[in-house]
Amino acid sequence: MKNIKRTLGIMLVCVVALAMTPAVSFANFGAQQVSKDGNWSYLADYSNSTCKVIQWKGSSATLAIPAKIDGLKVVEVDFCYQCGSHTNSNIDNRDMITAISIPSTVKTLDDYCFNNLTNLQSAVIPNTVTKLGSGMFSACHSLKEFTFPSRFTAVPDSMFSGCTSLEKITLHSGVTAIGSSTFRSCSSLKSIKLPSKLKFIGAECFRESGLESISIPNSVKDMHYGSNFMDCANMKTVKLSTGMTVLPGSCFKGCTSLETVTIPSCYKEIKFNAFAECSALTTVVCQGNTILNTYEAAVTPSANVTIYGPKTKTMVNVPNYCNEKGVRFVPLNPPTMTSRVRSASSATLQWKKVSGATGYKVYEKVGNGSYRAVMTMGPNATSYSCNGLNKGTAYRFYVTTLKTDALGATIESGRGSIYITYLK
Repeated sequence: MKNIKRTLGIMLVCVVALAMTPAVSFANFGAQQVSKDGNWSYLADYSNSTCKVIQWKGSSATLAIPAKIDGLKVVEVDFCYQCGSHTNSNIDNRDMITAISIPSTVKTLDDYCFNNLTNLQSAVIPNTVTKLGSGMFSACHSLKEFTFPSRFTAVPDSMFSGCTSLEKITLHSGVTAIGSSTFRSCSSLKSIKLPSKLKFIGAECFRESGLESISIPNSVKDMHYGSNFMDCANMKTVKLSTGMTVLPGSCFKGCTSLETVTIPSCYKEIKFNAFAECSALTTVVCQGNTILNTYEAAVTPSANVTIYGPKTKTMVNVPNYCNEKGVRFVPLNPPTMTSRVRSASSATLQWKKVSGATGYKVYEKVGNGSYRAVMTMGPNATSYSCNGLNKGTAYRFYVTTLKTDALGATIESGRGSIYITYLK
């Protein structure tokens, strides 16, 4: 009898102890246990006294993430935990949220963690955060401006995709990469200043955005698979990077307000559909020996389009392309040499004027050295004299034609005939 009473007493103590323990529930998040404290659900890491927030059941306008839950430091936020989609089903009353507050304890913001907060108007990421996921603010339709944290050098993929009210984005000078679809469909974003150290722009990065102009820094070396500015219907002016040799396909396809584009001499090839369906495009200025891809139209065939470029052997594909597509090609010819005069220590080159030229450039090569530009002359120049030449040395010269368009871009022809003089 005493043993029975003792057993009943132990059971009663256990029941009381359980009743006094904080409530713990397990949501349907798979095999991993999910703990709950008030409006918050989290995954605990008791070995480090930290946790990851995965669900909020509140109903206030500010989503204020706590620094601690049940005595555990909040170090990670993942509101898309096992959602199976990017709709933030782990946040209740999403449409009520206009602001978020992130404590300095948080180190990681996972993929799409604040996505689809359609009335979110402001957000600040503390500099204590060390990892940013992709798509973090995608489809936050009311977000108007954002300053990218200074500690990160890469803007994640799709970070602001579908932020249709985004008007201002500030990127610090240390940003070197912008991911794919990062600003896609940001229809209110009319301008952006790209950092001078930027090297990479992802595919479809600014597709369907509201950009009216873009100046791509010369530091940019890679624009991934293309379509970077596709369907930017308000895009009127474009300045390409001089750090690239190939312009990717569909890069500016569907930019229906683009009228003129200048392709720097560093570009060796313009890929398929790069300027296709640019219905307002009338002028393409090729400053060098650029090859327009002929497999699919780099420029949509139109009688209204004129391509200007140097007439050289290595640019033979451009006239062929124009003949094939019915596009007008206007070559820039080098000047024709008329006479060459040599004296004991000087040489003079004379040439005929080229119609439409805005200048000429003279190149010189001494001995086995390389050609270098020695003089740029005006449109009326027809001769150049070089004095102080040394006996026993071979000198080579050639002249090119320059033409500056209405936007200030200069085309240079290929080299004309070479004048060689050897002073004995």
